[in-house]
Amino acid sequence: MNTKAIISLILGSVSLILTSLTLLGLILAIVGFIIGFLSLREIHKTGQKGRGVAIAGLTCNTLAIVIPLMIIIVHLLFLTPADFRLDIS
Repeated sequence: MNTKAIISLILGSVSLILTSLTLLGLILAIVGFIIGFLSLREIHKTGQKGRGVAIAGLTCNTLAIVIPLMIIIVHLLFLTPADFRLDIS
């Protein structure tokens, strides 16, 4: 079993929980995504087990990156006032 794949899955799980609470979740998700990608390359080259775990880690990390971005986009598009004016008097 590839240890990088396990680390990626753990970071992905933790970052999904922390993404809604702190910026630390986003940082962990980015690090976990990179480790997951590296583990997939390593698994492909060496033939180790753990491909499913690496894909699950990449999926969790991708969700932990995309969900906050989608929330920000929805907030900016639909929840900001359309008639915002800077009134200097």
